[in-house]
Amino acid sequence: MVMMERVTPPPQRARVRKVAAYARISMETERSPKSLSAQISHYSELIQSTPGWEYAGVFADSGISGTTTNRPQFRAMLDRARAGGIDLILTKSISRFARNTVDLLETIRELKTLGVEVRFEKENISTFSADGELVLTLLASFAQAESEQISQNVRWRVRKGFEQGKANGFHLYGYTDSADATDVEIIEAEAEVVRWIFAQYMAPTSCEAMAAQLIADGRAPQQLASNKMPGEWVRHILKNPSYTGDLLLGQWATPDGKPGRAVRNTGEHPMYLVENAIPTIIDRDTFTAVQAEIARRRDLGARANWAIETVAMTSKIKCATCGCSFVRNRRNPKTQNQITTEHWICTERKKGRTTSCGTSEISDTALKTLIANILGIDEFDDDVFTARIDHIDVTGKDHYTFHYTDGTISAHTWRPNLKRSSWTPAKRAAWAELVKARWEYARKLGIDGRSAPTPPEALAKYRAVAKAEAERLRAERGER
Repeated sequence: MVMMERVTPPPQRARVRKVAAYARISMETERSPKSLSAQISHYSELIQSTPGWEYAGVFADSGISGTTTNRPQFRAMLDRARAGGIDLILTKSISRFARNTVDLLETIRELKTLGVEVRFEKENISTFSADGELVLTLLASFAQAESEQISQNVRWRVRKGFEQGKANGFHLYGYTDSADATDVEIIEAEAEVVRWIFAQYMAPTSCEAMAAQLIADGRAPQQLASNKMPGEWVRHILKNPSYTGDLLLGQWATPDGKPGRAVRNTGEHPMYLVENAIPTIIDRDTFTAVQAEIARRRDLGARANWAIETVAMTSKIKCATCGCSFVRNRRNPKTQNQITTEHWICTERKKGRTTSCGTSEISDTALKTLIANILGIDEFDDDVFTARIDHIDVTGKDHYTFHYTDGTISAHTWRPNLKRSSWTPAKRAAWAELVKARWEYARKLGIDGRSAPTPPEALAKYRAVAKAEAERLRAERGER
């Protein structure tokens, strides 16, 4: 008889789920911190008191709109989910999670592929339910429409305020902060720094030198001391017309459909100039004089920076395509047989940026020879060049347009031939002897001359001649 016995499998232990929660408030008000704290406390207690749940943290963003996914805690939560640290996410509502339909669905779908469920408390929806995504799409569309309506209402209120001469928040070094710039007062210690900057610029002093002096004297604000480019902070002060007491409202605007993402207003929306809106730190005459000096130094380019070694052609060789100046670059020798050379290159190309200007490096020696020929002088002269040439536009590899100080223009097509001119008779003769020595050496060895090694004595002789000729040409051209 066949004996049968029932085998009972061991009891399965319920898998512990790693549960996290997400909370967000979009505006920081007096009540908001308490609201956010209440959400954090609620979810922390709920997760830790539920059997089978393991606490994976509560992630909370404060004062950040739900129309963007660029929220620090939100991104940290997603990173942990991608690393397998979360199985379930709890959140109060769809609008707390995201107000942009596309962003919401993309995030939900990514989490779903990772095996992470999201539950929305207010709507009672789970992303793991059969109709979860359909309902989410509908409700998220309503949330996005609500957000866009709120954004339109806010823009209308801000524009109405502009029409009444009220700013949408005011924060500027030298003044007290204000909600609408109607109650602004001067902070005298900061105003003294602003006045000193304007006076020093006309002294003249460079922006970098002023920034270094402020930091050394301990008068630098925090945003200057921690700035990687402190000179830019000084330039911002010098270019800001608000120090004259006038405010230009509406310089930034929020595009339709992109709430919370302000861009510079380039004429799409009206702007409002409010004269004498705030107390004056810099009078208009001083501000106008400084702007003229800024423009003058911009035209001079590197010649306006006393810390940069300049020559007569500095900032006068222009790239017609990129709109910037050529800069002088020195190439040091890599071997004992090479010499130091100087050439000019488009600034954008030197920075490694992609440009379609098509220009190439121009030898300093060859360019000086071209200029001397165009000006009808025996050799390049700094004083003659400065007196007669305003600037030279370079287009492509071989088109040069000379702009003279008398207002006339001349165009020329030219390419340097320094490599050809460096092939002197002495160097040609030395090369011929080297080739002859190589063939004779190959004949002795009984091998093909094209693959034969060069005799060391012949190679040393050729290199000595080449070096001597290079030094002679360098001396003739006046190169260092």
